[in-house]
Amino acid sequence: MLRRITSKRATRILLWIFITLVTLTVLSYVWTNWSGKRRWAATQEMIEREGETLDFRSLLPATPPEPANLLAIESLRGIAAVMDGDENQGEPGTKRKALTAMKWDAKGKPPAASGVTVGQADDMASWAKFLREAKFLDLPANSTTPGRDVLNALDAKFPLLKQLTNEVPKRSQAMFTPGLREREMPELLFSLRVPHYSPAQTLARMLGLRARAALEAKDSQEATRSILAARSLSAACESEPLLIGFLVGLAADASATEAVWHGLRERALAADDLRLLQDAYAAHDIDKALLLAMRGEMAAGLSSLAYVQDAAAGRKKIGEDMAAALADESSGLKLNSFRMMPGGLFDHWKSVVAEMELRYLIQPLKQGGIAAAVRAGDALDREIMEKRNFLLHADHIMARLMVPAVKQVSAHALLAQARARQAMTAVALERFYLKHSRYPAQLDELVPEFLPAVPLDPCDGRAVRHRAVNGRYLLWCVGFDGKDDAGKVNPTADPSAMKKAGYLGDWTWQYEPVK
Repeated sequence: MLRRITSKRATRILLWIFITLVTLTVLSYVWTNWSGKRRWAATQEMIEREGETLDFRSLLPATPPEPANLLAIESLRGIAAVMDGDENQGEPGTKRKALTAMKWDAKGKPPAASGVTVGQADDMASWAKFLREAKFLDLPANSTTPGRDVLNALDAKFPLLKQLTNEVPKRSQAMFTPGLREREMPELLFSLRVPHYSPAQTLARMLGLRARAALEAKDSQEATRSILAARSLSAACESEPLLIGFLVGLAADASATEAVWHGLRERALAADDLRLLQDAYAAHDIDKALLLAMRGEMAAGLSSLAYVQDAAAGRKKIGEDMAAALADESSGLKLNSFRMMPGGLFDHWKSVVAEMELRYLIQPLKQGGIAAAVRAGDALDREIMEKRNFLLHADHIMARLMVPAVKQVSAHALLAQARARQAMTAVALERFYLKHSRYPAQLDELVPEFLPAVPLDPCDGRAVRHRAVNGRYLLWCVGFDGKDDAGKVNPTADPSAMKKAGYLGDWTWQYEPVK
């Protein structure tokens, strides 16, 4: 009898536990869906109040007229297109393959591009030796004119380089075709194909090499036009609201700036060409380009989360790109796991991602520029660390995956902005020197004839630092730590470390190697 009573009591307890768990689960689903919907509606209102948009297409630039578009010449026209889902098919695939052929394939390393970073020049003879041994160019073994030989060999093997430099003075705009406005956007925006970025980066690198060869050959005009063509590629990448495009644009610009450094070091650029380069740097608005990329990242990221949300709820059919991502074992994503989640959790995820990107990336950029966004990154890191417990803060899961990688781009951009302002100042100094046969004692002497105002250090908003040294000059910005080290570069750091927010030291433009 006692056993039966105990058994019935245990059964009732287990039943009540089961009912309680089911009830709590249902209530949790209902509450998550209700709270998520309300939170996402409030987040959308906040986005609208900030003057931002989640409409990715509205961020796309208008395609310039073909006669004004440097990248609409026959050899490059259409390289952004994908035929029948295959990047290797059709005329666009053939053109991209031709651009990829510009990339050398060698076991040895080319001379390092370290003039801008640590003041270390390389000579064209070392380049000619590398290109000859890599069987990339047909060059004589014992040439007395390596610059002219490399320039002629490049133009003979890749006529596109010369064609681009010839067209630069005639075509003032640059955009890859078909422009994003003319392309069909995938529902999963993170699957948007950008097959033109890799060949564009290779082309910019070759234009930088061509500029170096022209400088060695004492051909200022060809060097300048090659630099301007590389900068046009940079502008084309940065005009698309994509973080990857922004980074490719910065890489293309770095190739151009390295050539500028060598031209200034050797005083190989004519006055008219210096003016063209200075105008190009003055027109480069990195704050605007990064803000566009951040806006595009937010719109694309939230659109992609919404797509997965609809697919998990059965409101959308799974596309090929989404199916491939879910089938990839390394991705850790499975549609069935998403289907088990309450839809409101997606709304919480979208809200947190939007709130973080607005608060720590977009708003600081709008209010204080790139330096403010870098500083806001510290607060972002703290919040992510505070919410690192997935069980207590399930709404932060996607933000932890998506936002930190976006934050790193701001640090890279701040260094690029400092280099651009240093280059513009250095060009103005050389223009002053050509006119007066001396350098100014203070940068204020450049205003207003050679500069409208002394460029500001983007790190702290003060004028770029300057000091005369060894008959030339140093220009420096204080770097991430905000400490003026009198132009001292951290000697233990490799050049790539300068892009990371932990770098301690100044960013210095100089013509003597860092010791």
